[in-house]
Amino acid sequence: MFLGTVIPLHWHNEPLLLLCLLGAGWMYAVGVGPLRARLAPAGTPFPKAKAAAFFAGLIFNYLAVGSPLDQFGEDYLFCVHMVQHLIIVYITPPLMLWGTPWWLVDAVLARRGIKKVAQCLFHPAVGCTAFVVTFAMWHLPELYEAALRNRPIHILEHLIIFGTAVQMWWLYLSPSRIIPPCNYPVRIVAAFLLMAAHMPILGLLAFSDDPLYRTYELAPRIEYTLPGTHILLIPKMSAADDQRVGAAIMEMSAAVVSVGLLGFSFWGWMKDDDRRNGKARPAANPLPT
Repeated sequence: MFLGTVIPLHWHNEPLLLLCLLGAGWMYAVGVGPLRARLAPAGTPFPKAKAAAFFAGLIFNYLAVGSPLDQFGEDYLFCVHMVQHLIIVYITPPLMLWGTPWWLVDAVLARRGIKKVAQCLFHPAVGCTAFVVTFAMWHLPELYEAALRNRPIHILEHLIIFGTAVQMWWLYLSPSRIIPPCNYPVRIVAAFLLMAAHMPILGLLAFSDDPLYRTYELAPRIEYTLPGTHILLIPKMSAADDQRVGAAIMEMSAAVVSVGLLGFSFWGWMKDDDRRNGKARPAANPLPT
């Protein structure tokens, strides 16, 4: 329940949102289904696991921007809005990238003119810089408030955050053979930079004495329990505490993702070295009998 008043929760069914999600799902289904015989190597089976991952990414995207989570984040709690953004950044892009077969994405990248643009967009320096700068920029008070008050700006914000997140994840999970993932040293450096680059905006959010966002400062202070139970999902907290919780969620998620990327990059690098050394090492002479 909400304190003080009952607020109806709603799901968004905006035409643009549904068009984007259903359109992406339809194009993917056509690509891996009827067009597979033309695009994929002969005998390639239907990619069940990858399709499941791709459509899971679409579902998470809808939960982030179409479920009541969006209403909580827009009108009441900054920390919930932060959860929404982290789904768009850290869950949806890797699922959709991993879920796209190489032969499907390369059928697009191989077209004239697209390859050069894609090589620029997915360059490690461009991808990391675009992600860090835009994520921080959209959390500055002026732009953040503008997005909350203007629906087209809010949609643009989510599209930009998602697009630059795809650029960042491409370094690690590129499904393409035309523009493959970066080498392991670059991945490791990028993971360190991503961890450090969030610090300025985190410091601004965590150590500000006053709430930065007018919307949340004026919003009614609420708590929410799981319907039909006494399980408290969202405790009542001040606007300043809400902001600090949001900063903590951002910090912990960025740290977990960066450490995970570092660990997998080091592990992959070691496996590649072992594989190369194993192939290059001459066979041992048999022991004398």
